[in-house]
Amino acid sequence: MAGAAPAPAGEREAAAAEAAAGGERPPLSAAALAKMERNRQRALALRQARLAARPYPAAGGGGGGVRVKAPPKVVDTGGGFFLEEAAAEEEEKEEEEPGAAERIVHPPAPVLEFDYLICEDCGKEFMDSYLMQHFDWATCDNCRDAEDKHKLITRTEAKEEYLLKDCDLDKREPVLRFILKKNPHNSRWGDMKLYLKLQVIKRSLEVWGSEESLQEAKELRRDNREKMKQKKFDKKVKELRRAVRSSLWKKEASIHEHDYGPEENIEEDMYKKTCTICGHELTYEKM
Repeated sequence: MAGAAPAPAGEREAAAAEAAAGGERPPLSAAALAKMERNRQRALALRQARLAARPYPAAGGGGGGVRVKAPPKVVDTGGGFFLEEAAAEEEEKEEEEPGAAERIVHPPAPVLEFDYLICEDCGKEFMDSYLMQHFDWATCDNCRDAEDKHKLITRTEAKEEYLLKDCDLDKREPVLRFILKKNPHNSRWGDMKLYLKLQVIKRSLEVWGSEESLQEAKELRRDNREKMKQKKFDKKVKELRRAVRSSLWKKEASIHEHDYGPEENIEEDMYKKTCTICGHELTYEKM
């Protein structure tokens, strides 16, 4: 009735319970309906902003056969929030409805063919290795022998053992590659330059022509060093002998006393005496 008074709270709760038991949804309040409407409007605004930022091209529109997937459909659950339909349901609807947006199909990626390297020791293919990365030497990590064959030597050893100069290491093409390592004797000294021994030997053969020429040059340098050492030794011995002789010679420091002989008259008042030891003559005049 139009003029009937509202039912008490207990009766409303009982009616809601009876309606729920009967399978009917209880009526929503005005505040809940307003909240649901605000959520729906916000979801629609977000969807429109997303489509404006990244629009989807129309399906079947000459793009090289690329098929485009339509945005997911938003379903109002009636509880104040929205859900997106499952992918399976979308596919079924797309199959049933003609002209619906098609599913995105990416073209297959191109097959890249890598230029594999061949190991000089085992003959197998490999992509990258320590020696290839630092020294451009085609040897895989499995065949690397860091203690013997692929040993690293210092710049000083390369110059002394294989008779190479700075220009042979730094300017002759191709320039030998090296790695830097902290000096183990003193960390404050400069970093050591380590070269691959095989590359140093190869560069030495390029400079000297053959291993025989290198050995002859090493023997000649060794002989010159021995001669220089012998000269330095002889010079030191000579200086030592000179020092010993000068220390043995002693200067006579005593004063000589003349021993004159008999007096002789030279002129009227002039006389002289002669030393019997040194022959010194003393001439004097008597008044």
